[in-house]
Amino acid sequence: MDTAFYAQDLDAIHASMTAQRRAAPVHWYEPGGFWVLSKWEHQRFVLSHPELFCSHYGHLMTDARDPELVMEQLPPWAQDQLGTPALSKAEQRRIIMRASLSFGMPDFEHIASLDPPRHGQVRKIFMQALRPSMIRGLRPLIGEIADEVFAGIEPETEVNFVESAGRIQPSVMAELIGVSRDMREQFVVWAEAHVKQVTVDPSWDPEEVARLHGLAAALREYSLELIEDRRINGCSGEDIVSAVMRADLDGEQIKPAHYFPFIASFMSGGETTRILIANLALALVEHPEARALLDDHPELIPNAIEETLRYYPINWSQGRTATRRIELGGQVIEKHDFVVLPLPSGNRDEDVWDRPDEFDITRSFEQSSQLGFGHGEHSCPGQLLTRVDSSVVVERLLARFPAWDVVGEPVRVASPFVLGISALPLKFHV
Repeated sequence: MDTAFYAQDLDAIHASMTAQRRAAPVHWYEPGGFWVLSKWEHQRFVLSHPELFCSHYGHLMTDARDPELVMEQLPPWAQDQLGTPALSKAEQRRIIMRASLSFGMPDFEHIASLDPPRHGQVRKIFMQALRPSMIRGLRPLIGEIADEVFAGIEPETEVNFVESAGRIQPSVMAELIGVSRDMREQFVVWAEAHVKQVTVDPSWDPEEVARLHGLAAALREYSLELIEDRRINGCSGEDIVSAVMRADLDGEQIKPAHYFPFIASFMSGGETTRILIANLALALVEHPEARALLDDHPELIPNAIEETLRYYPINWSQGRTATRRIELGGQVIEKHDFVVLPLPSGNRDEDVWDRPDEFDITRSFEQSSQLGFGHGEHSCPGQLLTRVDSSVVVERLLARFPAWDVVGEPVRVASPFVLGISALPLKFHV
């Protein structure tokens, strides 16, 4: 749970996870008060059975933090609830989770915290707004935005690829949501802040906490302005805000108070694609044989994206709570016990993957899916958009630049939730 662990070299982190997986695949971690399930098989089982392992009492490892250590980072309503006498550990996790996802709103309903049947009802709205036909129809727009961004990269000049290519996905999401062009740079800042804020961290100073809360409030206010605009001027357009406002929830019109949770989730969801594109650009430098293979066989780009998600983690872990007593991996997990799933460990499980520590873009994913998007009912609802977006961006990048080099040390964002890259210094050649 220490942020410093994620600041290490990736090889060191994976070596630690491998040792854990081999020594004790189902392990009770006493300092955190939860189980750690390191194998792909166990992780898939937990994520496939929400009736046995629910999301209601926490979905991230950091939801299990000692409330006393993070109390000042939470909104007043959450502090009041945590002060209730004799709260169970499960209830404490639930409050911390809701607070970290809430944008300060006590009635905020985030899809990550829901279980059946409510989860299915809410997820249906996401899937209606992200229709496969609509997503695939975005390819020309994504290509146009990518070409514009890459045209601005000067060959033989050092650029921060995260900063330059990082504008592509927010621009796509801005088009989908209906964000004005002059607000897109701010949009990036809001999305990054929200992803960071969901992992409450005792090491943050009060100024950082205040900054994140301020950005969350700004995102909330801007979203409410978009909603009000559609309410006044009509919501017949193809943008996601209009689609959500036209949708129904289990046969009933969505209440206006619930519009914002949907829109905020879309806004922050684009961070996965930004991180994935940076990871893939880095991977093709670290593995030149893969780059050569893609030049000759561009049809392997979708497979390269899957392998990047497997090999270079984005989401470090997910968490669930046992709904009843159950035996798993020779250990007895009691009702209301918290289980943490380090997904990168499952993605390198030697019982599932041949040569798990090798980056191989020809690897088959037909029998065993990588867990970069999670699995089961809570798998990322925007994963098709991420796959299409990333494929187009990589196609355009390979077509414009025959090669590129890393000319400085990549700067990673150390977090127990998301592994991001804030700086990737590259030099492109033509």
